[in-house]
Amino acid sequence: MSVSVRSALKQNNGVIRLMEAHDSTSSDIVRNFHVQGTGFEGLWISGLTQTTYLGIPDTEIISPLLRATLQAATIISDSSGDRKLCAAFDADSGGDIPSIPTLVQLLESIGVTMIVIEDKDVHAPGQKVNSLLPADGSQPQADPHEFARKIQTFLQHTYGTDMMITARIESFNTRIVMADPVQEEESVRIALADALFRAAIYTQAGADAIMIHSKSKKPTEVIEFLKAFRQTDRTTPVVVVPTTYSTTPRQTLIDAGANVIIYANHLMRAKLKGIAQFAHDQLAENPALFADDGEARACLRAWNYGCLLRLLLKKDFNQEENAEAMKFYMQAQQIAIRDMARATLELILGDYSGCEADSLMVTPKELLVVNAIPVANI
Repeated sequence: MSVSVRSALKQNNGVIRLMEAHDSTSSDIVRNFHVQGTGFEGLWISGLTQTTYLGIPDTEIISPLLRATLQAATIISDSSGDRKLCAAFDADSGGDIPSIPTLVQLLESIGVTMIVIEDKDVHAPGQKVNSLLPADGSQPQADPHEFARKIQTFLQHTYGTDMMITARIESFNTRIVMADPVQEEESVRIALADALFRAAIYTQAGADAIMIHSKSKKPTEVIEFLKAFRQTDRTTPVVVVPTTYSTTPRQTLIDAGANVIIYANHLMRAKLKGIAQFAHDQLAENPALFADDGEARACLRAWNYGCLLRLLLKKDFNQEENAEAMKFYMQAQQIAIRDMARATLELILGDYSGCEADSLMVTPKELLVVNAIPVANI
């Protein structure tokens, strides 16, 4: 892996793109697929897609440390290909203070060079609300000064490394959406002011980068933040995640001041879309498929084919009774590879953050529905 996010930014004129990967196959696709030298500069280890792969909801029901321990090394292993990518880890709220040194040490040891922590107020397992859900104020934000101290704790344990600590600001996602246009405009204005206030506190605390997040279908909130932030800070890298405003030209975000653009869940969405029809046809032909496998049947009912492939990979396919499971796994895996590769190529070649590639994937809302259903024991 070896390339740091900081180095990648320097090598690419201050702008890089990261693609979500949730297993070794998806990371190999990101690493190996490029067109005339153009490809993604790094990997994004997403909390949403990693928990989907594990078969649990994205509510921080397990700590960032446990999630990193379970699978992160597999995702960024550079076992194939010669392209060196950087890697960023979605650390949710950052976890409890005592676990931070171990989390940083583990992530550094496997090649992660950016840790992103979000300023949601999470004090117990299962309290996190995914940013793309219509929370309407149900998810409070952390006190900005307390969160700044958490940033500093992370920074203390990254001293002497090339690790970047990124503060993710949730002001737009935790605000209350108003039906009245005038009230809605005021809500956005207050959220923007809050986001800028927090960004100043977090950068003063030493944050290496700022992520500004929004679930709006238009880029207005993010662009307004970028423009205002750049009036006072020209150098701190800013990360954006245009999942919902995916038809925005990438250059528009760059011109406004974005440095890191994350395609946050695209390969899991491509995998789910690709396997859905195949799984439906297989069950119609053989209704008893996986009849004695409770976890596999749960995955099928929830359309969680990401977790299903993970579970099937662990099975002993040498046993005669698992012949049908092996056949299903091999065919489904080939479909997943094909469709993740197609989505990757579309996104590499496109000028947008989704656009045509969106037709190759389930929607973010559909992914959230799949993720919300627990289907496996970890």
